[in-house]
Amino acid sequence: MKNNIMKNIQLDRGEKIFKDFRKMNAKGYTCQILMTTRRLVIFSSGRLTRGKNARVKKMNEISLKAINRTEYYIETVKNNIWVRLIGFLMMLGALYAGYLLYMGRIPVPASIPFQPYIKYVAVGAVVFITLLMMFVGHKTLYFDIYTEGNRKPIINKLNVNKYNEVAIRYLVSKVQTI
Repeated sequence: MKNNIMKNIQLDRGEKIFKDFRKMNAKGYTCQILMTTRRLVIFSSGRLTRGKNARVKKMNEISLKAINRTEYYIETVKNNIWVRLIGFLMMLGALYAGYLLYMGRIPVPASIPFQPYIKYVAVGAVVFITLLMMFVGHKTLYFDIYTEGNRKPIINKLNVNKYNEVAIRYLVSKVQTI
C-alpha cells in the first residue's frame, strides 16, 4: 500500500472526486481523506498503540448512502488541579523572588552579562511557565462516522488546527446533503 491515497484506489465509471484532504494530522499518525460522488475513502498510516507498538497502514471505504450519522467536536482537557496549584504556588514564589531582587535583598554575582536585566528575564520566564501550567489545556478534535453496519467510529482523534477543522466541516456538510 502506497502513502498516496490516489494511487491506492480506482475510480468507477462515472465517479468523480469531490475533494481530497491529504495533509490531515491525527494523534500519532497521518490521515488522508478523499471524497468522491459515491464514497468516502479514509487512508491512515503511522504508529498505533494497542498493547504493542506497530506501524499500521489502514484504508476504509464507506459508501455515502450507508452513513447514518457524523459528528465532530473539540475536547479541551485542563491540567490536573494539583498541577495548577503547584503552578500557582511557584508563580507566587517567583513574584516574591522578583520583588526581593528588585529591592536588592538577594545578592547577584557581578560576572553575569547584562546583569541588571537578566534576573528579571529569569523571573519572567518562571512566571510564564507557571501561567502555562495553570491555564493551558490539551485540545483534541474528535470526528466520528457511524454507518449502518458499524457502530464504532471510523476516525477518532485529530490534532486541532485550521486545516483539520475546515476539512471536517466540509465533509460533514457535504455528507449530510448527499
